[in-house]
Amino acid sequence: MPEQTLNERDTTLVRWLGEAHAKEAELEADLTAHIALTQKQAYKKRLQQHLKETRDHKRRVASRIKKLGGPTGQNLIAATGSAMGEVAGKTVAAVKGQVDLARALVTEQAETHLRNAQEELREEHVEIALYSRLEALAEEVGDRDTAQLARSIRRDEERMAKYLAAELTRLVKDVVRDEVPRDQRAQPRRTRRRSTSRCSSPTTPRRSTRTRPRSPPTSSATRATRGSTSS
Repeated sequence: MPEQTLNERDTTLVRWLGEAHAKEAELEADLTAHIALTQKQAYKKRLQQHLKETRDHKRRVASRIKKLGGPTGQNLIAATGSAMGEVAGKTVAAVKGQVDLARALVTEQAETHLRNAQEELREEHVEIALYSRLEALAEEVGDRDTAQLARSIRRDEERMAKYLAAELTRLVKDVVRDEVPRDQRAQPRRTRRRSTSRCSSPTTPRRSTRTRPRSPPTSSATRATRGSTSS
């Protein structure tokens, strides 16, 4: 069955979706290679989770291309309008994977994790930009479904980027522990202890024990004198 002829709007949407599909295919191969090199279990588990997300992103993007009347299967390679199709993306990822493996053989495990996380964070920001412009395009041309798809995937990429940014800090600490002697590291700040009097719970202020001076007792003679005076 011949593919339908697309109008200008859908042609642009399909081309941009094709770029997203190629990037997802590239990152699928990247993540697979990085997972094989990762020994830190918490980090590895998060990469495996994002690999599942990446495969789901690729599937959903391909489905949207099909609904718009774009190419499917092997013909999807031409959807980007450039040399970067799914096969090309996987080829680039394979080359990068060989470079990562070679680097892992000559560097410590902590630094391998750090370099991989740095690359992953960079690629996440590329994807965030890609889906942000795809969402903006879809909104401008009134394609709600594509806009919603781009927005949903972008949020997944933003969550992963946030995780990787925090992981970079943790991985740098791992490198420092492996490579820098303790006496050459920054010393942790010591918090001052508050005095016991300051830490104690506030007490209810005591009432004053001072008593008012009492007036001298009035004698009967004095009362009589006051009575006569008033009269």
